[in-house]
Amino acid sequence: MTVVSGTGVAQLVTIAASPVLSRIYSPSDFGIYSVASSILILGVVTCLRYEFAIPLPKDDAAAANLLGLAVLANLGMSAATGVILLLFGPWLLAALGASVITPYVGLLVLLQAAVGFLSALTNWAIRSKSFSAIAVNSLSQSGTQVSVQIGIGLAGLGAPGLLLGTVAGSFAGCAVLAHAALRAHVQAFRRVTWAGIRAVAVRYRRFPLFSSWSALLGQIGVQAPLLLLVAFYGTGVGGEYALAQRLCLLPVNLVAGSVGQVFIAEGARLAQAQPSDLRRLFVRTTWTLARIGIGPAIIVAITVPFLVPLVFGQGWQQAGLFVAIMVPMYFFVFVLTSTGDILYVVERQGLQLVREILRVTLLGGSVLVAGVMHLPPVGAVAALSTLGSLMYLLYGAISWRAIVTHSVQPHLASNADTDP
Repeated sequence: MTVVSGTGVAQLVTIAASPVLSRIYSPSDFGIYSVASSILILGVVTCLRYEFAIPLPKDDAAAANLLGLAVLANLGMSAATGVILLLFGPWLLAALGASVITPYVGLLVLLQAAVGFLSALTNWAIRSKSFSAIAVNSLSQSGTQVSVQIGIGLAGLGAPGLLLGTVAGSFAGCAVLAHAALRAHVQAFRRVTWAGIRAVAVRYRRFPLFSSWSALLGQIGVQAPLLLLVAFYGTGVGGEYALAQRLCLLPVNLVAGSVGQVFIAEGARLAQAQPSDLRRLFVRTTWTLARIGIGPAIIVAITVPFLVPLVFGQGWQQAGLFVAIMVPMYFFVFVLTSTGDILYVVERQGLQLVREILRVTLLGGSVLVAGVMHLPPVGAVAALSTLGSLMYLLYGAISWRAIVTHSVQPHLASNADTDP
C-alpha cells in the first residue's frame, strides 16, 4: 500500500498533466519522442542486469558490491552508447523520422544513464524493503517530468521538450533513492572493494551472460510495434499509439508494478527459506490481480473511445479506439507481468531467454505482417492485441513452470556457487 499510494499520486500528476500535454504537443511530437526514446534499447542492459541480483545475497556487503558493479557497468555502457550515437545517431534518427532530435542525442545518453541508476537503486530499495523511498521516488520523478515538459512545451520547443522532461524526472528519482540508500546503509557501502566487485561479478555471471540478451530481446519486442507502426503509417499514428499505450500502462504502473516490487522482495526471501511457498504466493498474487482488473478493463474498453477526444482533443480520436482494442492484451499484462521477474530470483535465465524470443516474435511479427498486408492502422493494432494476449498467457505459464521446478528441486533452479 505504501508503494501503491506513492505511485498513485504520481499517476494522478501524470493524468492531470496529460490533457495539457496533448494540447501543447501534437501527435507527431509524441511519435517523434517515442521513437527517439525507443532507440535506447540498450537502456535495459546498461547495468548488464547485475542490478536484478541485488535482492538475492544474504549478506549486505555482497549486495553493496553488486550495486557498485551495476553502477560501473552503467557508466561503461552509457559511454559506449554515446560513441554509437555520435557516429550513427543522425543517420539512425533520420531513418526513423525523428531527425528533429539529432541536436539532442546527448540527452539520450543521459537518459540511459539515469535509467540504469534508477534500476540499480530501486532494486537496492526492494532488497531493504524501503518502500517509502520507492513511493517518494515515483512522486518526485513524475512531478519533475511533467513540470519540465509543460514549461518547455509552452516555450514551443516541440518534441525535444518531452525528452528533456523525462531526463529531468529520472535524475530527480535517482536523487531520492540515493539519499535514502546512503542514509540507511552507509556501513554496507563502506565494504565495497574491487575484490568484492570481482567476486560478485563471477558469482552472478549468469545475469549478464543470459539475462542481458533476454532483456534486450524483450525491449525490442516492446518497442518494435511502435517503430513498425511509424515505419508503415507515419509518426502521427505512432504518436496516437504511444498515447494509447501510455493510458493502458497507467493501471499497470500503479498497481501491478507496485505489487511486482513487493512480490520480488518476498519471493527472494521465500526462494531461500521456504521454496514450496513460492507457488502459493504466485497463485494468490495472480488471482488477486485478475479479480481487481477484470471489471475496470471492461469499463475502459467501453468508455475510453468516447472520453479520449473530450479529454485530449479531437486530434486524438483514433488513440481512444486503440485503447479499446488493446484492453485484452493489457489485462494480461496487468495480471501476469508483476510476477515475471521471479525468473531472476530462481535464476532461470534460460527460460527467460525463451520467453523474450516469444515476445519479440509475436509482438513485432504481428505489426510487421499487418503492415505488409496493407491493413489499416486499426487492423495492425488489433493483430498486435490478439497475438500479444497469447504471448502474455505464455509469459505467465513460463513463470509458473520456473516456480514449480524451484519448489520441487531448488538446487536445479539456481547456481551451485555460494555467496561471496
